[in-house]
Amino acid sequence: MIQVRKATREDILGIQQVAHVTWHYTYEHIMRPDTRALVLAEFYSEESLACSLERKEIAFLVAEEAGRIIGFAQALPRPQSGYEVTRTYILPQYQRKGVGTQLTAELAKSLPGQTLWVFVERENQGALAFYRTQGFKQQRELELPIYSETLPFIELSR
Repeated sequence: MIQVRKATREDILGIQQVAHVTWHYTYEHIMRPDTRALVLAEFYSEESLACSLERKEIAFLVAEEAGRIIGFAQALPRPQSGYEVTRTYILPQYQRKGVGTQLTAELAKSLPGQTLWVFVERENQGALAFYRTQGFKQQRELELPIYSETLPFIELSR
């Protein structure tokens, strides 16, 4: 049975493992290998994850099965209003099995009354379809720099 709970420092290694598998699986044909490596090194280092876990205003959840982390999601406050979902990653073999839906529902529950926002790479059709089924609506298209490349994104909210 899959359980969703608040992430802790003890989950860092499991989060890193999921991140490395899913980033390569998801972005292999979207981002260059060097860009993926830089993102993983900066945003999924033990120090970076520990900092995110310590900040009270950040909602950071993990999904686990039999004590093994199989996915995670994070949302942080936006300067304007609402929360931005900055990470939702699930191991490929658990995708399309309701884990993302559970994580998104728990994020929303932990942030009552807040608008949720997300930026999705335009070529990431699986993520776009997922967020649309979760009630997110497209707000705009834009291009964002990710290290040495610029990628097209779609911003959605609900």
